[in-house]
Amino acid sequence: MQRAGKDSVSRAHDRWAAYVARYHAGNPGITETAFEHARDGALGTPHDWLAAALPGPVGAVLDLACGSAPMFDRLQHDSYLGLDLSTAELALARARGRGPVGLADARWLPLPDSCVDTVVCSMGLMLVQPVDDAVREVARVLRPGGRFALLLPALGPIAPRDVRPTAALAAALRGPGSMPQRLGGRRLKAALGHAGLTVQAMHRHRFPFPLTSPDDVRLAVSALYTPGRTARQLRKAEERLARYVTDRAELGLPLLRLVAERADRARVVTMRP
Repeated sequence: MQRAGKDSVSRAHDRWAAYVARYHAGNPGITETAFEHARDGALGTPHDWLAAALPGPVGAVLDLACGSAPMFDRLQHDSYLGLDLSTAELALARARGRGPVGLADARWLPLPDSCVDTVVCSMGLMLVQPVDDAVREVARVLRPGGRFALLLPALGPIAPRDVRPTAALAAALRGPGSMPQRLGGRRLKAALGHAGLTVQAMHRHRFPFPLTSPDDVRLAVSALYTPGRTARQLRKAEERLARYVTDRAELGLPLLRLVAERADRARVVTMRP
């Protein structure tokens, strides 16, 4: 039974990996574009908010699931390495002068033990199954006292004005987009703790995503992971969301930001495929 469970998780990961590869091949830089659009007047973009959790020099940085590497310009690093599974995203990162970047699976990092001071991961950890493997790899490559800062989708906070457009979007798509797993604070703390990482700070915040034009609507729908949805469903989602467009309309984007630290005597487990 245990073997069957592991095989099922592996198959689920493979299906998601194939979908995400196709999605990012067709939409390189989509997360960065969406986050640039979702600016908070006080905090800036979600990527700015993640960087604000690591003020000052951060030493040698590993950017895990780096995408187009928007964190490259936001951190005071001595050295930077971005790793991702999307060749299209990595190509865009290089075209924007960010890097070095390379191809790697978060579950099996091609790095020696205790080699980086900081690991950042923006909107990527929820795609890795099992997530515990990726967290153990993060703990392994971090030096003692090193920090892990990550950004993930959250269920809240939301504003009352978010309810109707979100419900319309979910009805059209038969669900509000998809994720292979929901990583809440409790689940994250447990996975991090088992790997020898101690949570130092955890915050949630709602970023406003403007819905003031048809282009905003298209971006809102295209920025979602929607495996299994048809082109008709996606058009219907845009049509329903377009009903809420005004010069002041917005959709809430709730995010979770967490910072953890590797203890001096963290349990380090070397993972190999």
